Amino acid sequence: MYFWSDFLGVESWKHPGRPPLREISGAERAQEVSRHRRLFEAFRGVHKVRDFQLQLCADVWDPVGGYSMGILKEAIAEEKANGGFDGFPSEPFVTYFPRSTRL
Repeated sequence: MYFWSDFLGVESWKHPGRPPLREISGAERAQEVSRHRRLFEAFRGVHKVRDFQLQLCADVWDPVGGYSMGILKEAIAEEKANGGFDGFPSEPFVTYFPRSTRL
């Protein structure tokens, strides 16, 4: 499960009167996708021991759900392009639980 703090562009907790997202640079976006890659490596290790369907879920405030899902899907696409999910029966499923408040 991912939370708002797992996404560099989400700032919903810092400034309640401001928009919940900030624009991130290309380098920050690459850093964010790379951070998820390390988690995928751990999931591959677990998958070698036990078969499972990988589901990634963002537990975030509703207005940032689309952004969060986009980052996760981008990270999955990059991992898939590098053969990271070749041993999995299917591509990871991405969803989010929309929260009604920022916190």
